[in-house]
Amino acid sequence: MALLAGLLLLLGFPSSAAVAAEGSWINEGGDARSPDALSAQWFQGDLYEVVRGEDNQIWWRYRNGAWQVMPGGARTNQRPEVISLLNVGTGGLQNSRLIVFHVGTNGVVYYSILRGATGNLWSDWENVPGQFRTNTGITASTGVNNAVLYTVRDQQVYVQSMELWNGAPSFPLGEWGTQHDPRVHGMVASVSTYTSSISTNIMSFEVARGLNNHVYIARTRTDRNSVQNASFAELPGGGECESVAVGRGGPASPTTTTNDPAYQAQQNLAIGCVSPNDHELWVNRSTDGGQNFTGWSRTTTGAAASATPEIHGAPGGEVFAVLSWGGNNSPFKQHMVVMKRII
Repeated sequence: MALLAGLLLLLGFPSSAAVAAEGSWINEGGDARSPDALSAQWFQGDLYEVVRGEDNQIWWRYRNGAWQVMPGGARTNQRPEVISLLNVGTGGLQNSRLIVFHVGTNGVVYYSILRGATGNLWSDWENVPGQFRTNTGITASTGVNNAVLYTVRDQQVYVQSMELWNGAPSFPLGEWGTQHDPRVHGMVASVSTYTSSISTNIMSFEVARGLNNHVYIARTRTDRNSVQNASFAELPGGGECESVAVGRGGPASPTTTTNDPAYQAQQNLAIGCVSPNDHELWVNRSTDGGQNFTGWSRTTTGAAASATPEIHGAPGGEVFAVLSWGGNNSPFKQHMVVMKRII
């Protein structure tokens, strides 16, 4: 026990309570090779996956089918992000839409909307309005009828809001805005988000990595004004991360109905962290929507990551960690996209 505690301190993490058995790493991406983890989203009963290829093109698939290049010739140096967003119509909430975001090689943030799964029917790439440019990736949290986009530039978190009205994208505020909390201003290296609900509120749970490699969290409503004024606090329990991600289980669109099984499913969340000390994946889990965490623990049969991990879930409440494999050691080759269940 003393040896284990010493090892944990050496890695920069305190010891934590035991957690439920994890799954094993599997080759999730098939023949795909990527310098990044893939982005995944359940949509109308099917799992859609999007990844940046080693050719910097954006590839997608669904139902574990063949990978296809998204039309339009887009290229990116960052991981693309896929989300599901409800479409608001004059008669109330209509069917959701699947949207992919990426940061172009020119620093502009672009989006494309799925028009139909068969035939690769994606809309043309359009840029998110404004003069904003970034050289880091994009992440998003989705509420009932809006999405908040996040990115980091010059050690500052920038946010933008997107809605769909009768199938047409809308950006209520034309320009990107910055987050105001002095605890993150000028000190953020990366940011990751997910959306869940607490009681009757749809909430965004934001995780930021500071320049000191510590993890900061904020929980706010998903409107852009609330997100810009989010209050951050350091995640208890210590730990250092060179990259960080967060995700949850449950339905794509969060529910506030507490007696709905989907409500409890979406309270399962995990933060994934690549340690700067051993470059392997550590996780911190919660089953109550981020109110309490189990503490940091290294994933079993730990895997070296080549970039930021991805955390995503399934409608039943399962949560998965996804990596771009960082070595050539068996059973995987470098840049294979691998996944394991962590909740």
